[in-house]
This record gives sequence, structure tokens and C-alpha cells, in this order.
Amino acid sequence: MATPSPRRSILHSGWFHWLVGALMMGAVIAVSLHFTNWHEFAALVRRSQPRWLLVAVVLQAATYLAQGEVWREVARAANAKLTLWRAYILSLAKLFVDQIIPTAGLSGTAVFAKALEQQGVERRVVSATALLNTASYNVAYVGCLAAALVIANLHGETNKLIVVTSVLFLVFGTALTTAMIALSGRGRHPRTDRIGQSNMVKRALHFVGDADPSLVRNWRLLVATSVYQAIIFLLDVMTIMVLIYALGGEASVSGVFMSFMISNLFRTISIIPGGLGTFEATSVLTLKMAGLDVPTSISATLLFRGLSFWLPMLPGFWLARVMLGWHAKKVSAPDSAAN
Repeated sequence: MATPSPRRSILHSGWFHWLVGALMMGAVIAVSLHFTNWHEFAALVRRSQPRWLLVAVVLQAATYLAQGEVWREVARAANAKLTLWRAYILSLAKLFVDQIIPTAGLSGTAVFAKALEQQGVERRVVSATALLNTASYNVAYVGCLAAALVIANLHGETNKLIVVTSVLFLVFGTALTTAMIALSGRGRHPRTDRIGQSNMVKRALHFVGDADPSLVRNWRLLVATSVYQAIIFLLDVMTIMVLIYALGGEASVSGVFMSFMISNLFRTISIIPGGLGTFEATSVLTLKMAGLDVPTSISATLLFRGLSFWLPMLPGFWLARVMLGWHAKKVSAPDSAAN
């Protein structure tokens, strides 16, 4: 019986989750339209300024540069070569894989790691780069989410679900970051193979153990990469601000920041690819809490998702396919030689 190729199983799995996500997003749009009328949308179209969409596109393109600099910062510290262009296309490929396989970024990290190894970067450096990417994301996210909760509390816009979910994520994010830093560079221990029956867990622990501890525990690197991750969040917030302005609306930066961080939290914990439906529902709700009307909230949310989620999917799909294809060729070579 033929075994499906890794590329096919990755790119074609999870279709049911996509269907559920599409239905959820449709439900969000339907409910939002129920609480508004076409006259409000017509007024929104009349006052919109489409030329500002170009600014939003530039801001989103800049997020991939910032993500690439996270990896390049670690590469420079390890005297490894990673060009800006290579880092940029890796960012697009990782985004695509993370979107179609919602595993908290682990799936995209695996593609990223294989791509670097194919370039001859040492495994300990690859592992350290991936770990610092995750750790710095958690550090930046914990800080920004905490700030968003403070802003929401000052505006009197918090509720128990948001607070409890946020606190649990803050605890989890902090614990995960601490564990990754503590376990890095400890190598492969026999006890690792006795932890559960999941091969994925064992591979993850091996990956962490292989990381160069001098890089992972370099606090200057952690701070620098965390700053780049925070810049990505701010670029996303600025994108939404520009989109709101393009639609003729007005909102405070603090309100949009609070909305984005909380919406991104529910996107992150969702099992639906890209948080489809979950992000949209939370964004519309929190933007309305920030003072925007429903037509502007839903329009800004859908435009943002178009620029940050749907638009990069095509180049991301192609790049991920190429990288997975390279990996498949590299893996099959020793098998052919053995035969």
C-alpha cells in the first residue's frame, strides 16, 4: 500500500476545520448584518478613501521584514548566513503552513527549520533560532496582552471570559518560554523517550535539547527578538488603524490595540485554521467596544484579514510547496542509494 507523501498530507489535511471556519465566518457576517442596515454601509462607502489601502499593504509587507529580522538577529549572533530575502520568503512560507495547520506555530517552525538545514546551517543553530522565535513571540505577546487588559479595564470593557482566557494564556506563555529556555542544550536524555507515547512530543523535546544554549539563554538576543515581535504587533495595529481611516471612521490607538491583542488571543487558541470566524467575531465585538459602529468594525476586520491572511496565502502556498518538495528530494536520495 502506497504511503502518501509528506507534502500531500500536509497541504491537503484539515479540510473539515476549514469548512467549520468558513461557516463560522459566514455566521459572524450574517449576525453583524442583522444589527445594521444597508443605509449605513452606503454611507460608509461614500466616505471611504480607498487610496489608504496601499498604505495598509505596505504596513503588512513590513511585518514579514520584521519577522525575518527575528531570525537574522539569531543568525548573526551565531555567525550563520541568512539573507534578508531568504528570511522574507521563509516568513511567507511559515505563515501559510501555520494557517493551514493550527498547531500554535509548530508546523511552520518545522518547515522553517528544514529550510535552514538545507542551506547548511548547523542543527543547534536552527533549533536555537526556532526556540528564540517562539520565546520572543511569547515574551512580546505576554507584555502586549497585559497592556491590552489594562487598557480594557481602564475603559471598563472587560468581561470574565476575556479576563480568564487572557490570564490562562499569560500563565501558559510564561511557563512555556521558561521551560524552553531551561531545557535548551541539555541534549537527548533517555527519560525523554519515556515521556508519553507521542512521537511529536519526543521530536519536540529532542529539538529543544539540541539547541545551542549560548544563543537561547542570551538575554540580549531575547530582548532584541522580542522587540521585533512587538513591532509586528504594532504594524498590525497600525494596519487596522489605516483601514478604519480609509473607511472614514475614527478610533483611538489604545482601543484598536486592545481589540487586536484580544482578537489575536482567541485566534491563537482556536483549533480552526487561522482562527477563521473566531478572530472576526472577537474583532467586531471589541472594535464596537472601542467606539466604532458595526459597519466600520466588520469592514475593517474583513479588510485586515484579506491583507494579513488571504492575500499572502498564494505566494505562501507556492513557497511552502517548493520547500517541502526540496525536503522530499533530500530525504529520498539516501533511500534510492540504498536500493
